[in-house]
Amino acid sequence: MPRPTASRRRAVVLAVVAALAVLAAAMIGARAFLESPAGASFVSTYPGAYDPPPGTPEGFPAWLRWTHWLSAFFLLFIVSSGLHLRAGQRPPAFVTRRTTGAFAAKNPSRLGLHAWWHLVVDTLWVLTGLVYVVALVASGHWQRLIPTDLAVVPNAVSAAVQYLALDWPAHDTWARYNSLQQLFYAATVVIAAPLATLTGLRLSPVWPRRWMRARGPLSDAAARQTHRLVLWYFLAFTVAHVALVLLTGARQNLNGIYAGVDDAESWLGVGLFALSTGAMAAAWVLLRPSAQIAIAQRVADVRVMPAPPAATKR
Repeated sequence: MPRPTASRRRAVVLAVVAALAVLAAAMIGARAFLESPAGASFVSTYPGAYDPPPGTPEGFPAWLRWTHWLSAFFLLFIVSSGLHLRAGQRPPAFVTRRTTGAFAAKNPSRLGLHAWWHLVVDTLWVLTGLVYVVALVASGHWQRLIPTDLAVVPNAVSAAVQYLALDWPAHDTWARYNSLQQLFYAATVVIAAPLATLTGLRLSPVWPRRWMRARGPLSDAAARQTHRLVLWYFLAFTVAHVALVLLTGARQNLNGIYAGVDDAESWLGVGLFALSTGAMAAAWVLLRPSAQIAIAQRVADVRVMPAPPAATKR
């Protein structure tokens, strides 16, 4: 009888093979549709984007560029700490808030280091998101993000077909997103991020006991399942987002979101992207559990666990 791990690996391999087969069939079907008279007429009527409302701001202001990068930076540690929690291994330390001081708690709960770090970076990510949302509404840039016309639906379908056919839809992200981008960006900001925040709060020690339920949407099981699904959504969204940014005019896209300039020739955005990616990689190396313990010790009581005994060789 195969071990559970072997069965799981086989299931993953089969799922990947099936997904690739479906993707290949969808790409062939999309190409055939675009080359048909009906497909050509559909794309001509719905090219993949619609005109934004008059007066919609263009470009990527500094607040958008900074919150975009900070969100990605904190998301890196949210995902890594979340995967540590999902693994269910013993944390290297336990953290308990003090009963005095700036971060005092009346009845502090003891948290594993990974759970504590997850809450810390989650808090920073939510604060960054609040700054982004306030600036988005105040500046009028929300009109670029939130669909304002029902034409977004057929245009999103058109853009998806063109992407699948590897015939990139015409886009000018400096002025507007195509409709598929708009739907996914809006879903990320309006649905996925609030769901991640609310389910994270439900699973955290700050959630009031009187609002807990054994069953239903406020139960532990429902919150954990939803939180897990949102985690995988963010992973998939990030991979697809970065891939399309690099494949559909990397220099122009990076110049816009990193340098704030509408330029397809400059290498400034590529340089800033490389610099920011290097900063994230350096933070990943530096902010290991030992550094997290050092940070926790400044604001809480920390009990460091002894290292597990090394496995003996036979």
